[in-house]
Amino acid sequence: MRIIAIFVLILGFYTSLISQGTIKGKVIDKANHEPLPSADVHLIELKKGTITKFDGSFIIDKVPSGEYTIEVSYIGYKKFRKRINVSDGETVEVSIELEQTVISLPGVVVTGSMYERSAFEIYQPVAVLDEDKLGLRLGDNIAKTLSYEPGVNLEYNGSFVGRPVIRGLTGTRILILDNGVRVGDASDLSADHAISFDPASLERVEIVRGPASLFYGVNSVGGLINIITEDIPKTVHDKLRGSFRFNGATVNSSLAGSGAIDYGIKNFGVRGEFGYRKSGDTKTPIKTLKNTDTENLTSAFGLAYHIKNASVGLSFRNFQGNYGIPTEEDEEPRFKINRNRFAFKSDIKFESPMIQGVELMLSQIDYDHKEIEDGEVATHIKIKNSGADLKLKHGKVGNLSGMFGFSFLYQNYNTVGEEKFFADAGLYLASLIFYEEIEIKRLNLQAGIRYDLASVKSKEFESLPAQKKNFNVLSSSVGLIYKVTDPAVISFNFSRGFRVPSLQELFAYGPHLGTMSFEVGNPNLRVEVSNEFDLSFKLLTSKTNAEISGFVNYIDNYIYATPTGEIDSVSSLPIYEYTSANAILRGFEIKIERELFKNLNTSLLFDYVEGRKRETNEYLPMIPPLRMIAGIEYRTSRYNFGIEVKAVSSQNKVAPEETKTSGYMIVNLHLGFRLPFSGLAHEINLNVENLMNKTYYDHLSRIKDFAPMPGRNISLVYHVLF
Repeated sequence: MRIIAIFVLILGFYTSLISQGTIKGKVIDKANHEPLPSADVHLIELKKGTITKFDGSFIIDKVPSGEYTIEVSYIGYKKFRKRINVSDGETVEVSIELEQTVISLPGVVVTGSMYERSAFEIYQPVAVLDEDKLGLRLGDNIAKTLSYEPGVNLEYNGSFVGRPVIRGLTGTRILILDNGVRVGDASDLSADHAISFDPASLERVEIVRGPASLFYGVNSVGGLINIITEDIPKTVHDKLRGSFRFNGATVNSSLAGSGAIDYGIKNFGVRGEFGYRKSGDTKTPIKTLKNTDTENLTSAFGLAYHIKNASVGLSFRNFQGNYGIPTEEDEEPRFKINRNRFAFKSDIKFESPMIQGVELMLSQIDYDHKEIEDGEVATHIKIKNSGADLKLKHGKVGNLSGMFGFSFLYQNYNTVGEEKFFADAGLYLASLIFYEEIEIKRLNLQAGIRYDLASVKSKEFESLPAQKKNFNVLSSSVGLIYKVTDPAVISFNFSRGFRVPSLQELFAYGPHLGTMSFEVGNPNLRVEVSNEFDLSFKLLTSKTNAEISGFVNYIDNYIYATPTGEIDSVSSLPIYEYTSANAILRGFEIKIERELFKNLNTSLLFDYVEGRKRETNEYLPMIPPLRMIAGIEYRTSRYNFGIEVKAVSSQNKVAPEETKTSGYMIVNLHLGFRLPFSGLAHEINLNVENLMNKTYYDHLSRIKDFAPMPGRNISLVYHVLF
C-alpha cells in the first residue's frame, strides 16, 4: 500500500507538470520595431506575470490550461490586451506591438466605481495620474503634484505643507484615501498640518471631483483623492522586479531617493519599499522662507497570496516627517509626525449569478503628531483609526448588476499640551450601501443609497462638559451615461452627500496658532448637506481627448469660522466662533488635448468656481480664481519636450476681511528621455517651473500677506525600471 501511495503521489506530481503550458513572446515598439525592455506582462485571471528582458522577450511558465487575458503595459504606450488559450504541455507564442501615446488616454479607475473601468466610463468627473504624468509633475507634497489637474488647486503653506482644493472646497470636505482607506492623519484639521505621504511613493493617483459619499461615506462632499501604491502585490512576478527613483530640486536644495522591489515565489508575491527626502528652506524671488526645510522617511512591506479567482494580502507602511512652516514673526514652529498603517485585503470571485465577488478590507492606522516650539512639545496629538469594509457584488440579472456593502470606522483623538484647543473625543461610524447599474443599448444608468450612523463622544474640556452627538444621514446618487457616438458620451450625475462637523468645529475652545486665532466650537452644529449636479461631455478619438464639465453644488449648513470682533485676554488672539450658513458653489472645467501633427500635441485647460452664501450673497473665502493652462509638447518613443503657460486671473470676489490678489502668469518647461540600456529602462525628466523667476502671490496661499510663491525651480528626476 505504501508503494501504491508513493506511486499515486509521483503520478499526481507528474500530471500537474504536464497539465501546464508556457507563454513566450516579444514586446516591441509598433513604429520602429525596437524591443521594449522592462515592460510589464501579466495574466489578469491568474495574477501572475513577469517583465521583458533587454531584447523585449518574456516567458511565463507553469500556466494551467485555460483561456486567459494577457495584458502588457509600458510607460508612454497604450496598454495591450489579448485573449489567449493555453493547452496542456503547449507553448503559446505571441508577438506584441505597443503603440506610443501622444495624447493622454483615460486610465483605468478603481475609485468611485463598482468595477475597474476607464475614466471615460465613469459617471462623475474623474482624473487619473499614472507614472508617466507623475514623472512630470512630481512635487514636494501631494497637493502640489495634483494641482495641474482640472478643478484641483493647491492651498500653499510652505514646500511640504499643502492641501488639495477641489472645486473650491478643502480640509474635512475632501477625503484623502491611502489605497482605498482613509489616510487617518491630521492634515484635514488645519492648514499647518501636512499630508503624511511622500509623492515619490506614488504609483497612481485617482481624483473624483464632486461628492463621493456613496462609496466612501461622510466627509467627501467636495471630492476625494485616492493615493494608490502596490503595497499588497497585485501580481506574482516570476523574477525580481523593481524600480528606483532619484530626484533633486534647486528651489529648496532638495534631494530624494526611493525604490521598490517585487518578487514572486510560487503563488506568493512579496514587495518592499523605501524612500528618503531632505530639503532646505524655500527660495522666492525676493527672499528665502525660513523654517521651510523638511526631512521625510518612508518604508513599506507587503505580502500577497494569489490563486485563480482569489487573493489575500497584508501590508505595513510607515511615514516619518520633520518639517516647519513659514511665519511672519520670528517664531519657527516645527512638526514631527509618524504614521503607521496596517492593512489586510481579500478578494474572492465566484462563477455564480447570485454572488459574483466578495471584497474585504481591514485597516489600522496609528498617527502621532507633535508641534514643537522653542525646543519643547507644545501640542501632542494621537489619532487611532480602525476600519472594516465589506463589499458583495452580484452577477448580472438581465442588464442589471450591483453591489451591497457594509463599513465600520472608529477614530479616537487624544491631545495633550499647553496649546491643546479642542476636547478629546471618539467617532463611531457604521454604514450600509446599495448600488445598482443597468445597461440599455447606448444608455447606462446607476443609482445608489448609503445610510451612515455617526456618533461623536467628547470628554470634558475647559468650560465644555462631556457630550455625545448622534448623526443619521442618507446619501444618494443617480447618474447616466449616454453614448452619442462611439467616441463621444454625455454624462449626468446627481450626488447627495454629508459631512459630520469635525471635532474642532464642535468642541474647540482655545488658541490655535495654526490659524492665529482663538477658536470656539459649536456643539449645536448640524451636518453639512451637499446636493451637486454634474453635466459632462467627453470625446475620445485617436487624435483628441476632451472633457467639458459644468457643476452646481448647493450646501446646506456650510460650516465656517467667523470673527466675533473680540480679543482673547490671555493669548491676545482674535476670537472666532464656528457657525453655519447655506452656500452655493458653481463652475466649470474644460480640458482638451489634440494631436496637431505626428508627435506634436497641444493641451488647453480652463477651470473656474464661484462660491457664495445663499442668504447674504457674500462670497466664500479661499475660492480659486479663473485659471488657464496651455501647453505644447513634442513626444517620441525616446524623448519629449514641452512648454506650458499658466495664467491665473485676479481674485476680487472675496469674503469680508479676506485679501484680494492680482493675477499672474508663469512659464514652465520640461524635457524627458526614455533610454533602454543594459537591459533596463531609464527615464530622465528635467523640469523648470517659473522659468522667468516671477514674483507672484497665489490667492490660495496661506502666507500671501507676507511672502510670494516660490521662485524658479529646476528639478531633475531619474527613474530606472528593472
